[in-house]
Amino acid sequence: MDCRQTKEFMSALIDNEIKDEETKQEVENHIWRCATCRTEFELEKRTKQIIQSKVKLIPVPNDLISSILTQIRLLQNGYASQLTTHSNPRVKPWVETAFALGILAVVLVFAVLFASIYENKMAQKDLVAKEVSGIVNHFDSISKGLIKPQIISDDPNQIKNEIILKADFAPIILEIPGFKIIGASINVPHSNSGDSKCVNLLYRSEDKIICLHQAPLSQTSMHEDVKKRILKGEWIYDFIDDESFVLWGTENLVCCAVSNLSTEELEKVLKQSR
Repeated sequence: MDCRQTKEFMSALIDNEIKDEETKQEVENHIWRCATCRTEFELEKRTKQIIQSKVKLIPVPNDLISSILTQIRLLQNGYASQLTTHSNPRVKPWVETAFALGILAVVLVFAVLFASIYENKMAQKDLVAKEVSGIVNHFDSISKGLIKPQIISDDPNQIKNEIILKADFAPIILEIPGFKIIGASINVPHSNSGDSKCVNLLYRSEDKIICLHQAPLSQTSMHEDVKKRILKGEWIYDFIDDESFVLWGTENLVCCAVSNLSTEELEKVLKQSR
């Protein structure tokens, strides 16, 4: 199940309205794997909790309900003129005004709440994009042939040995199904911070490329909000222009994979890597 399909079931999952257990399991599994969908799920869940805690049900007099329903039926039947002469007592103007204001207040609460959620989501998106923009630009230069890796080899052991000697830290050399490691670059600045001790491993499968960026977490100048998310174990998936990326962390490293694969394809191959 992809992100688009998962979003269609989020509201039903929160309300426990998914009857098919297999579908429910697929939705839950995707949300557990995908940080973007998990964030959206938690926001929607929190939104519903806030609404439920703030909105109170007020008992409505039966006479008022009866009068409103009668007027609606008359309007539907084309007898609006009879509203002023109908035997049922007319709703008092102040009650009509209060009812309208109540509806307006609920609409405004929803509008402000969703605007706040959207603004927070966009702010987080911008923060992550700022952190990875330098890595994406580096990947773009490699994919267009504007720059070449400093180390060119298809031997993972040779690349690892050279990296350890030059970078002073041990990177993760992933085995990505269907992809071969073809090179590496060292000391390419991490994001926009100017940190120097970074490694980029380059993988290729025909015209598909993955650039795996790594840097020591302790030496990375990263925004605290983004760092907190990856320290919690989130894998942050997104894209900039035509490049997909995923940002995550280990106990010692911050990692970012950038690729010309789709976000779903990148997620799939990374989850199968070891």
